[in-house]
Amino acid sequence: MSSGVGIVGVLVVLYLTNFAYRLFRNVNAAKSIGLPFLVYPIDPSNIIWLLTSVPLRPWLKRILPAQIWKRLTLTIYGWEFYEKRRPFEEYAAPQGNQKSFLIASCGSLELHTADPIVATEVLRRTNDFKMPPLTGLLLGQFGHNVLTTNGERWAKQRKVVASVINERISKTIFDSTVCQTTGMLDELLFVGTDRERGSAESTKMFDMIKQITIHVLSEAGMGVKAPWRSKDGEKLRSGFKMTYIEACKVVMESVTGPIIIPTSILLNWPSWLPGYRKLKQLGIAKHEFPMHTEILLNQERQRIWDKKTSSGQSNIMSQLLQAAEEQENEAKALSKEELNGNLFLFTAAGFETTANTLSYAIVLLARYPRWQEWLFEEVDALMSTDVSVSPEYSSVFPRATRIMAVMLETLRLYPPVVHVLRTNETPQELMTSEGMISLPANSSVIINHIALHLDPDVWPDVNRCSDPSWVHTDNNELPDESTFRPSRWINPLGSARPMYQPPKGCFLPWGHGPRVCPGQKMGQVEFVAVMLKVLQRHRIDAVPLIAEKPREVEQRLDGLLSNSVPKMTLIMDGIYDAGTTGGVGMRLTSRK
Repeated sequence: MSSGVGIVGVLVVLYLTNFAYRLFRNVNAAKSIGLPFLVYPIDPSNIIWLLTSVPLRPWLKRILPAQIWKRLTLTIYGWEFYEKRRPFEEYAAPQGNQKSFLIASCGSLELHTADPIVATEVLRRTNDFKMPPLTGLLLGQFGHNVLTTNGERWAKQRKVVASVINERISKTIFDSTVCQTTGMLDELLFVGTDRERGSAESTKMFDMIKQITIHVLSEAGMGVKAPWRSKDGEKLRSGFKMTYIEACKVVMESVTGPIIIPTSILLNWPSWLPGYRKLKQLGIAKHEFPMHTEILLNQERQRIWDKKTSSGQSNIMSQLLQAAEEQENEAKALSKEELNGNLFLFTAAGFETTANTLSYAIVLLARYPRWQEWLFEEVDALMSTDVSVSPEYSSVFPRATRIMAVMLETLRLYPPVVHVLRTNETPQELMTSEGMISLPANSSVIINHIALHLDPDVWPDVNRCSDPSWVHTDNNELPDESTFRPSRWINPLGSARPMYQPPKGCFLPWGHGPRVCPGQKMGQVEFVAVMLKVLQRHRIDAVPLIAEKPREVEQRLDGLLSNSVPKMTLIMDGIYDAGTTGGVGMRLTSRK
């Protein structure tokens, strides 16, 4: 018995000694680098801390002394959204650098940066600073893809993937989005409270936005057209428990975590454990999703083989297959696994980011309704007075600069990803705004999108000449860089470019460099199409609660925006999955 206790004691001592050694090593490295640094006697990347600290955040904030909490919060995932630029101003600036600081802990040495030069360098040097393994675990469930791989394998996939995102795909997305948004408006107005006046109220508008993005991506990605009303859509295949659209929806909504659970465990999840219904459903979806994908791929291969179309269908699956067929060298073509992985990536990554960006924009426009008046001028110039006439992508999209400005301003304040993580396997020299630093091997570089997008040296008072006249009369207590002001993106008439181009490395919603998001244009097209169609005939407002005054509505919307939750992507808490109760009530009111 005593020998067993002794062995356990030795193991504990060795474990703690290893922690102490890593802390000592990281503190020495931080001192030698010369950047501001903070010391933490814990490992922020420890899986137990990662899983428990996020749900415990409100409780820890409530019970801990303010000074302790303000330091501890920097070890909890997603702190960037809540703390904004405070750590850089409060901890880094007094040590001589307001753009970067190090965290020396018992884990890896972490470089947290809002330095555009560092961001540009790290994202440009894809061989030196690589994607972390967790990305592959979450988004590589159905095969390696352009986001989860590194080195030559990534370069090959990037070349093929970049070649298929063309104007044909953009037109498909635009037309499909207009059709789906029309379906949403018809349903809202059909069940609306005042149909004769063309007005409607619903707590399910944000769920409907999700449905739009799922349907559009299924058509643009896999060629599966889904009517707005599911009863008129895809039929269940023999031997399957879910349609492709249903499996797609369940899988994509689980990408932020549960998807990593093995399919066999999900399918056999005990009914007496929490989450049985949802996890069993996810198991079925994970099992059937790749089977659906294989069937659709075989159908498209047959179409190409039969030469029924010389140029393929206008969807990503068809274009990827065509690109693969055109590669004479097998080493340059995508493998079956890579093809499946990239098809999943386009649907999964595009679904949640686009839905959330649209949702944030709708809430912001309801919170600041005078910006809708600014948009109405553009919408009326681009859209026909006859709602039955569909807009033409090639003539409308390039001119929707104000709608695009709203999207960019939304992404500036509420980027889908609050930070980007890269790791270096070998020591690296890295240029910063203060000069060159030497970063030891196996460090983590965390690029803080929130702080970059709020940089007081970049964003204040940009393009003030493009503001509507009423902007100057509004009383806003926030500094301009923290204010929702879409006109900052509109350059004066006669400029070489119609829209503002931020300095390199200062605006990163789609990343930067060789790994810039290949679906960037897809998201932009979908956002513009939804906004054009919704605002063509309607204005958007939040439905007041009982006895709620206008100022109280504004405060409630401010709370909704500020209480966002950084998961895999930033998301407003409580806006989706609205049942008979819950959700956020929104109103569409006819403006004509």
